[in-house]
Amino acid sequence: MRNIGFITAFALSSLLSGCATNTIDNFSKVQGYDGLYLRGVFSWWEADDKYKLVELSDRIFSTSIELIADGQPYDFKFADANWTPGMNCGYASRSDMIIVVGDTVSANCETTDENFRFTPTESGTFQFTIDFNGFGRPKVSIENITN
Repeated sequence: MRNIGFITAFALSSLLSGCATNTIDNFSKVQGYDGLYLRGVFSWWEADDKYKLVELSDRIFSTSIELIADGQPYDFKFADANWTPGMNCGYASRSDMIIVVGDTVSANCETTDENFRFTPTESGTFQFTIDFNGFGRPKVSIENITN
């Protein structure tokens, strides 16, 4: 009889863990990451349609902007139009604050003042990407796409 109790408990925990994964996936889809903007000093921190993120593939969002390399950093983050909690993505830790072309850093979407900082070494068009795939924190990267 003890084995039946163990088997029942194991089956129940397996079923519940499957539900938890499904709940996380559904929550992410409900979040509406397609409502995010790249917001920063270049947009006066406004939710400008020019900087609205587009979905490149499942849960990977991006936008491209032209920046001038004048030695000054560009502070930025990803956020929706209302700075909604959970939709306000800045750096996850101080080591993720400064981002350079080709690197990937972690984001925290529950931030208020944790802006990323990017100082381009050359003027051009840069693609800013945030990837919500996988478990853990979203990943942010910047690529120079100037042709």
